[in-house]
Amino acid sequence: MSDLFQGQTMTYGFQFISAGTAHTFTFPFQPDKVTFYNYTKYGTNDTFVQSTWFRNFPAGDALQIGVGTAPAAKIALEATDGFTEANTSGGVSSRHATISGISAADPCVVTHSTYTFQDNQIVRITDLGDVGATDNGMGQLNNLRFKITVVNSTSFSLKDVITGEAIDSLAYTAYVAGGRIALETAVITLNNPQVAPYSNTNPYDPNPYAYDPITYKLTAGTAVMGANSDVFYVDVLKFGQYENLGDLLT
Repeated sequence: MSDLFQGQTMTYGFQFISAGTAHTFTFPFQPDKVTFYNYTKYGTNDTFVQSTWFRNFPAGDALQIGVGTAPAAKIALEATDGFTEANTSGGVSSRHATISGISAADPCVVTHSTYTFQDNQIVRITDLGDVGATDNGMGQLNNLRFKITVVNSTSFSLKDVITGEAIDSLAYTAYVAGGRIALETAVITLNNPQVAPYSNTNPYDPNPYAYDPITYKLTAGTAVMGANSDVFYVDVLKFGQYENLGDLLT
């Protein structure tokens, strides 16, 4: 995720009347936890009264609270028709690139999908480090801004955005996978060599920073949505901090 709200706790809520079929919901931010409350079936000890999802649950999983009839009602794991992430990968093609490698070196070199960068442009690196179920490595770079020096068409080295000093990543966590690059400045100065696709005018008309327009969606399956006409209330949370602590060995 290109998390431009890192460190902030956010909430969102809504209600709806179910059609008894799976439905995909859109959220204003990437949620860490979503809970569906079936208001119609509360207190009946009927099936699927409440369903909870955490980010990085396997696809189709949901914790179903109130499954079965009293006194055997319980919390059950639904692994088929629960929740499935359905994010729409956004981004403007002329402003974003994906990362395929980062060197532990001085200077640190980032290898990326084909893209025409220019020296001294400013980029933001995201989607590295602990992303929940996995660690993509190089968390020391995550969500930070850097100036770049182009090495070739698919790589550049990183510099401090203020001092211009090369970034030394020799002691950083080894890169594993993932990562995105968001271009924050289309040009630095008007006399930079003009390179498509930044502008077709001369001189440049510098473009403003564009936020990553990924659309965050979650599909609630039939096991969650209950019966036709069931009334639901939903709360959505984004934690200020969320970490995968891994296997807690003693």
